[in-house]
Amino acid sequence: MLASSPSPTSIAGPPPPPYYNSSWSLISQGAEARVWLVPNYIQHNTNRGANANSTENDHDSSKNKSITTSAICKERFPKTYRHPTLDDTLTRSRTRAECRSVARCLKHGVSVPLVLGVDLRKAGNITNNGGGSGGGGGGEGKEKEMSNSRTQNRRDSACLFLEHVQGCTLRSFLNVTATNTNTNTNSNSTTPKSEGKKGKADEKGKDENEPVAKKAKIESCEIDGVISDTISFSKITTRIDECTKKAAYTTGVTIGKMHNANIIHGDLTTSNILIRNPQDAPPGSASSTSTSSSTSQWNPDMVLIDFGLSSTSSNTKKISSHEERAVDLHVLERAFVTTHANSDVLVDEVMRGYKAGCQASDSVFVRLAQVRMRGRKRECFG
Repeated sequence: MLASSPSPTSIAGPPPPPYYNSSWSLISQGAEARVWLVPNYIQHNTNRGANANSTENDHDSSKNKSITTSAICKERFPKTYRHPTLDDTLTRSRTRAECRSVARCLKHGVSVPLVLGVDLRKAGNITNNGGGSGGGGGGEGKEKEMSNSRTQNRRDSACLFLEHVQGCTLRSFLNVTATNTNTNTNSNSTTPKSEGKKGKADEKGKDENEPVAKKAKIESCEIDGVISDTISFSKITTRIDECTKKAAYTTGVTIGKMHNANIIHGDLTTSNILIRNPQDAPPGSASSTSTSSSTSQWNPDMVLIDFGLSSTSSNTKKISSHEERAVDLHVLERAFVTTHANSDVLVDEVMRGYKAGCQASDSVFVRLAQVRMRGRKRECFG
C-alpha cells in the first residue's frame, strides 16, 4: 500500500499508522478518530499494453506518465483509558460497521465516497502466552516476561481508506463571510461627562438590538494628538439564492434515498455533506447574473460522509422505525438553525426534497412533528 516509515514524534496524541509517511497531512482530529489526506494512495502508469519493440513509445513521454490518486484515511486510534480487549473489539467493529453502511449506500444509489481499502489490524498477542514458571534460567524468564508485556501494550489503529471528494462542504457553500471596518477618530481633549454618559447609553442600546461580533480586531494609532481606532470584524451570513435552494433540495432527496436503504446516519450536519461539483456564484456579484443560465442546468452532487454513528439492519424484514428517521431529520434541522441564520427557506427545500426521495415520507413527517414537540418541552423545562 504505502511505504512504511518511522512514526514522527511531532504528531500530538497516539502514534500514526505504521504505514504513515511524511506526505500525509492531517485534516482534522477528534475524540474518536483522525482524518488524514493521503496524496499518493494509488499510482498507475498510463502506458497500458505498450509494445516493447516500438521506438515511438519510448520517445513519447506523454504516454509514460504516472497518475496518482489521493485518498482519505479515517484512523480510529486506540484509547488508553479502555481495556485493551474491549478497545480492540470496539475499534474494529465500528470501522467494519461504517464500511458496511457506505457499501450499502453505494448499492442503493446514494452518493457517498468509494471505499478504497480497510485495515483492521488485530492487536497481536493480547493474552499472555508466556507459559508457566518451569525450567530455564532466570534471565530467560525475565526476557519472556518483558516481551509479553510489550505485546500486551501494542495496539494498532483501524483505518478506513475512502475516496477523496474534490469539492466543498455544504456549510462553507451556504456561509458568506463579509468583513466590516469601522474607524473612530477621537482627540485627546476631555469630553464632558454628560456626553460620555450619553454615548455609553447609546452603545448599550445598540448592543441590545444587535449581536456582538465575536472576533473583533482593534488597532489604535495616534497622529498629531488624534487617536483613531480601527475595528474590523467578520460577519457570517447565509447565502440564499437559486443555487443554495437547489443544493438543499438535492440534499433532501439524497437523505431520502439513504433512508430507503434502511440506513440511519446518526450525525447529519452541513459539515458532513459535501458538494462534489459546487457552483461558484456568490449572491450580489457580477458573475451571479452571468451564470443564471448555467444555474438552471446545474445538478449538484451531494455526497454524505462520516458514517461513524450510522446504524443499519442486516435483516431485510426489520425496517428502521420512523422514529429514527425523524430524529435524523431533526438533527439536520437543528444544524441548519444553529449554524446558518435565517435558513428557514433552505430547511423547507430539504423537506420538500425528502418527500420526493423517501417512500415513507408522510409517516416520517408525522413522527418528526412529535420529535419537535419533545425538543420544545426539553428546552422549556430542562
